[in-house]
Amino acid sequence: MNKKLIPVLALGMVSILAACNKGGNTWQGMDKGGTVNYALLIGQIDHNDSAARTKGIREALGTRPATHATNANTETPVEGSIVGSNGKTYKVVEIEHAEQKNTAGATWDQGTATSTTETWLNKHANDTWTGGSGQGISFFVSNNDGMAVGALGATNWPTGMPIFGYDSNADALQYIKDGKIMGTVNQNASDQAAGIFMAARNAMDGLTGADVYSKGFSVAGDFGKITANYTYNETNKSMLVDNFAITSANVDKYLGKTATDLIDSGITKKSGAATKNVFLSIYSSSDTFLHSNVLPLMKLYQDKFAINYGNTYEGDGNTETGILDKIDAASAADGYMINMIKTTSTATYLDHIATKLNATEAAPSSVPVIFWNRQGTDAQGAVDSAVMTDKRFKTVLYVGFDAIQGGVLQGTMVADYVKAALK
Repeated sequence: MNKKLIPVLALGMVSILAACNKGGNTWQGMDKGGTVNYALLIGQIDHNDSAARTKGIREALGTRPATHATNANTETPVEGSIVGSNGKTYKVVEIEHAEQKNTAGATWDQGTATSTTETWLNKHANDTWTGGSGQGISFFVSNNDGMAVGALGATNWPTGMPIFGYDSNADALQYIKDGKIMGTVNQNASDQAAGIFMAARNAMDGLTGADVYSKGFSVAGDFGKITANYTYNETNKSMLVDNFAITSANVDKYLGKTATDLIDSGITKKSGAATKNVFLSIYSSSDTFLHSNVLPLMKLYQDKFAINYGNTYEGDGNTETGILDKIDAASAADGYMINMIKTTSTATYLDHIATKLNATEAAPSSVPVIFWNRQGTDAQGAVDSAVMTDKRFKTVLYVGFDAIQGGVLQGTMVADYVKAALK
C-alpha cells in the first residue's frame, strides 16, 4: 500500500463544526452522554467492495467483532470505543445498518437511502441519554456517495449532521466544499480506466503472462506508463490501483475537473496502432459513479489506446440476462471488458464468451476478458480466485481499485473526524 495516500484526516474541523449550529433542525453533537452512535448505509451485502468498506469502518471504530466472518457485512457489530481529542474515552455503537436495495432488487439505491435515513432519524428522534434528549444518531457513514447524497435528501436531515461517502462523485465533491459531506474516497477513476484499457490492449496485441500486467504499469509499454501505483495479485488475477481520500482540505484540487483534466499524462498514443473492437458492459444504467466519473474517461481513452467499444451495453442493476443476451447476439469482439451485475456471475460470463469464441481448454482464446469495477466473488462475498484461472482463455484479469485499502482510508477518515469532534 502506498502510505503517502493515507494522511491523517482530521481536517477542516473548525469551519465544518461551526456550520453545524445553524438552521432549525440542527445536529446536536457527537457525544450522546459518553456514547457515539452511528448509522451505516450498506450498498450490497454480498459485494466485496461493500464488505471492505464496512470492514474498514468497523475496525477503525472498534465495532467489528473479534470473530470475523468472510464478509464483514454479515457480522453483528459490537460496542467499540474511541478516544476523543479531549483525552476522554467514548463508547461507539453502530445503532443502525441496512442494505439499500429497492423493490426491484437493485442495490446501492439512492432513493432507498433517502427513505431509510428518514425512518432512522424518526426512530431515534426522541432517544435520551445522560445530559440531553433527542436525536440519538451522532453521524452517518455510507458505502458510496450516491447513498450519502440520498441521505442528505431526507426531509428530516439535521443541518450539519456529519456523513461520509465513497466514490468522489462530482455532486459529493460540491457537498464537501459546502460542508455537508465530511469526506469521500477517490477510486482513482482515471487510472482505473487507463488500467482497464492498458491490460486489454496488451493482451489484444499478443502479450501474455506478466507482460499483460507489467507493460504500461510498472514499466513503459507501447502506450506509455500509468503514473499511479498498481499492485498485481497473482492468486486473484487482479490489478489494483491505489485510492486517495478527499476532504475539505484538498477538495479544491478535484472539484470541477473534467475528464480531459484527469487524463493520465503518462499515457501516449502509439502511431499506427490498429483499432481493436471491444465489448464493454456497464452493470447499471443509473450508476452515478460509472456515468459521471468512469465513462467520460473511457470515451477519451478510446482514442489514446485505439480501442473502439461502440455501443455501451448497460444492465438494469438487477439481473445479468440483458447483458448476456447482448454478448450472445453481438459479433465476436477483439476483447471483452465486463462490469458484472452480480459479483457471483463471473463463471456465467466466461461461459457465454467462451461459447461465442469457440474457446476450449485445448484451444484457448487469445481474446482477453477484463472484469472491472465489480470483482468476482463467491456466495459468501469472498473474492473468487478459482474462477479466474479459466483455461479456455489466455487472459482473464480483474482491473480495479484496491478495495481493502479504500476501506482503511474511509475508516481512518471517519475515526479522525470523530476524534477531533470530541473535544
